[in-house]
Amino acid sequence: MSSKEELYKLLLDSSPYGTMFFAYGVCVDCNPRAQQLLGCSKRAILGTSLDENCSDEPVALAALKRELNNALEDRQRRVQWELRDGSDSEQITLDIRPVGDSGRELVVTLFAALETVATNREHSHAADAIAGSAAPPMGAMEHNANPPRASQPESPSDERNLTTVPAAAANPQVEFPDTAGQTPESSIAPVLTLDTAPTASATVRDCDPQHGDDRSSRAAVLHKLSRGKSSGLGPPQEYPTDRDLYFDNLTRLPNRQLLIETIRQYFLENADRDICAAFLLVDLDHFKDINDSWGHAVGDQVLCKLAKVIAMLITEQSMVARMSGDEFLLFIPDIGQTLTEGAVLARDMATKVKELISHPIFYDGNEFILTASVGIALVNDHSTSAERALQYADTAMYEAKRKGRNGIAFFDHSIREKAQRQIGLNTRLRKAVDNQEFALFVQPQISLRDGRLMGGEALLRWVNADRVTNMPSEFIPLLESSGLIVDVGHWVIRTACEYVRGFMDDGLWDDEMCLGINISPRQFNDPQLLEVIQHSLESYNVDPRYLNFEVTENLVIEDVDEAIYKMEAIKELGSLFSIDDFGIGYSSMIYLKRLPFDWLKIDREFIRNIHRDPESRGVVEAILAVSRQYGLQVTAEGVEGPESLEILRKSGCDTYQGAHFSMPVPVERFRTMLAA
Repeated sequence: MSSKEELYKLLLDSSPYGTMFFAYGVCVDCNPRAQQLLGCSKRAILGTSLDENCSDEPVALAALKRELNNALEDRQRRVQWELRDGSDSEQITLDIRPVGDSGRELVVTLFAALETVATNREHSHAADAIAGSAAPPMGAMEHNANPPRASQPESPSDERNLTTVPAAAANPQVEFPDTAGQTPESSIAPVLTLDTAPTASATVRDCDPQHGDDRSSRAAVLHKLSRGKSSGLGPPQEYPTDRDLYFDNLTRLPNRQLLIETIRQYFLENADRDICAAFLLVDLDHFKDINDSWGHAVGDQVLCKLAKVIAMLITEQSMVARMSGDEFLLFIPDIGQTLTEGAVLARDMATKVKELISHPIFYDGNEFILTASVGIALVNDHSTSAERALQYADTAMYEAKRKGRNGIAFFDHSIREKAQRQIGLNTRLRKAVDNQEFALFVQPQISLRDGRLMGGEALLRWVNADRVTNMPSEFIPLLESSGLIVDVGHWVIRTACEYVRGFMDDGLWDDEMCLGINISPRQFNDPQLLEVIQHSLESYNVDPRYLNFEVTENLVIEDVDEAIYKMEAIKELGSLFSIDDFGIGYSSMIYLKRLPFDWLKIDREFIRNIHRDPESRGVVEAILAVSRQYGLQVTAEGVEGPESLEILRKSGCDTYQGAHFSMPVPVERFRTMLAA
């Protein structure tokens, strides 16, 4: 222990007054007298944060924190506090002294009533001495102290402050500095020094733009946190005064530019040895919903808090940066000796990140529960550029989202090739809309009672310039995600009406026939859907009952009341509705009763094995029984053989479609079937 550390410990431990030291709002040291007055062990006091409340925190400690917060808010330096212990109480004077010019570190001294008058002058000298000892050096802190306990909010709207309920923090001694609105010089030390003490990577507390720049204070804090060491990994030692160049204005985390320079430096300095670096791109799922529902101001506060939460996992050998919007990247150099070991450790880290993010955040009485998709790229090639490494992580992140969000995905080149194919496919799809490369096929639907053709289901096909027909499973999701499905869906409705009009004019369309048209989620939410349907029917003078709109059960249960409203508006025109792919989603019989369906289509998964799987047969028979109870007609999808057909006929199914009769065919072929 250095002489400076010895002086600090001597002053602190021998002080007859309770003394506590706070750095960035977190208690990092206290003396025996403070423990005695509060009736708490040192383990309970160390790591407690002024910003967070813990349900199992000692009563005296929680009350002290409230008193300190009130004093700091009122800019009071000395307050009287009544410490209650059951029926007993004790008058305590709190003396609150900022350390250094920045005021970001505090010495709090507790005097019992009998000590106050006699010791004011002595305390002034003692506090100055403690402050002059540069506060507790990192080496003097209790490294074996337990981490801060998981915090619980006193109430969801606790003084309008954001409150998270995180798991135990990775760093036991120091919380996260309040860096919002600071200059880079005042926040750079705890963010970027990757070869320093554990707290050197602590980054963000709640947003507070009131703290200014102080280069000398920053230097003192940096020296204290790093124990005098220089940063082994990180950006240049001298930072530009333009904060926008290297730092995110909202969270005060490093931005993409600073991250890239740091990665480049790492690759350059380690070019002569084996490396295994991990890049974890964290993207918050559906974060746009918060901005849209509560406003960007609330969204920004949530982002600040999440930046702090993610930073809880950063050590002296890693870095976190805000990439853009709701994306953060964790850069972990030398995560393992091999790619296999690195993959295990990277997945563990990604899991911890997801767990921390999933804890509730409270703001102004509202509770936000978020999930994240994490893409991981492992790099062991020095020649990889920083930009390429980030691109790999980005590709992996989108793969995690593609698989349903709230997941983890690793980058490999097959994912990249698939993503490139999808980008190319998306570009071709946009051209296909302009070049009118889409066509409607029809799969016939047959009556199980008498074998008559009862109409069919219109199915979209894409026939490109090379006359190659692309499978719907390849391009329909891209149409949906890009928003092109709305325009293409309008075309499908108009074209279906045109075809039905042609069948009617040729005397091929019976009154009992109808043509099914699939409506995607994005189409269903299109405010122009009703107008497009009505205009198309009127333009071709088609009876609305000839159109049967098919929606999936997952679509309608997202907002049942809105779905009912829109469906009834379309049904008022005279058209029908089918619930498609029934049985594989989340529907219950209550939804069948409430929603205005006319037809129910049993998913092909239950039909395929109905002749040899008693369980599938039992499900189908139950669906048919309930459908009859609610007055719904039933179509079985995916009928491929006579055995399935016979079971469906005996069970009372109304119609079927599938390969047993015909695969989807071009409209002219369907016209021939109608004329037969």
